Amino acid sequence: MKPVETATKDVPQGDIHGYDQILKYFNSEPVKQTKKDAYHSITFVTTGIIAYDGGQTTMLHLGTLLSQQGYDVYYLSYVPQTRKEMAQNAEFNYAGYEGTCLDMSQLDSHKSDIWLATLWESAYVIKNKPGYKMYFVQDYEPYFYPYGDRYQMAKRSYELGLHMVSLGPWCAKMIKENCTVTSPIDQINFPVNLEQYPYQSRDFSHYQNKSSFDVAVYTKWSSPRRAPINIQLSLKNCQAILAKHDMKLNLHYFGTDKAAKFINGENLGKLTKTEMIDLYHRCDFGIAPSMTNFSLVPFEMMSCGLPLIDFKEGTGKYFLPEGSYLQTSFDEKYLAQTFLNARLNSFVIEKRVEKGVSHLKSITWKQTLTDFEAIIEKISIAVA
Repeated sequence: MKPVETATKDVPQGDIHGYDQILKYFNSEPVKQTKKDAYHSITFVTTGIIAYDGGQTTMLHLGTLLSQQGYDVYYLSYVPQTRKEMAQNAEFNYAGYEGTCLDMSQLDSHKSDIWLATLWESAYVIKNKPGYKMYFVQDYEPYFYPYGDRYQMAKRSYELGLHMVSLGPWCAKMIKENCTVTSPIDQINFPVNLEQYPYQSRDFSHYQNKSSFDVAVYTKWSSPRRAPINIQLSLKNCQAILAKHDMKLNLHYFGTDKAAKFINGENLGKLTKTEMIDLYHRCDFGIAPSMTNFSLVPFEMMSCGLPLIDFKEGTGKYFLPEGSYLQTSFDEKYLAQTFLNARLNSFVIEKRVEKGVSHLKSITWKQTLTDFEAIIEKISIAVA
């Protein structure tokens, strides 16, 4: 008897050939740090430059600020991508970026005073290079994978001996709680660019008379940490509850390929910055789940004056002060009550938006740059 082939396939997590071009970097050699009195060149080692990638946009913004401080900044790919493609996507992600893009042909010949890993794989790539090796940690990456070898390799990347720099407090917390750390781990401010997402005031008293709310919902089908399944289920069930109270939710999803079919609401696809700002200004609420490290999107929504709804199951509480947003749950009953309360108590929303915007003014890129330069100064002083 022969088995019947099924439509369900195993997730292809075991193919080592995805790493063929960087296999030589995966070893157990310990990190050896080279400190200097002064550092002049900084290289971010990355998976090329991917359009619409928030983490790489943050990298480009930080790199640009460091370039403006006089550092020679490079973005070196360890995956196949031409310099022209890297530069084009970098300009799309962060217009006016500064620094030099290098393709992977420069991986062995390029020299740098400071190296910055940006994904767990790149920690292995840089760990034995001459210079001072750092790790720009923007998420707890073992959570990117099912429990298995990639999970373990990602976890071990925090134990290799690189000097880690956590974007915000959550990554540092997770690493300290789950890993055997033998090297420094610092954290820098998780910033927002208020100038690029302009605030627009709104009359919240109108919320009391609304029979429908427009909701901007950010999620990514390619990223489970943005809760793409849970958010659709919760909002669909929430809509059914609200219909009994004569309230309608018009859902405007974005962040996912346009071809994806959501079970409720429209799919706007991946939006440009201008399109996102327009969406935030015309919607009544914003939702952008973060199950691991926080996304930039909630900050951008708040910067535009859009009331934010966030979930207690996520990490918002580590980044947002209490009373600056509407906290709820993926339980549709609680989510529905959040909208009903908003209609009854619009003055509460106004106060939370005010507190949120006030908080954003304290988490600027200027502070992030100051934090990072203090780390560089610390490792320079350590030479003496």
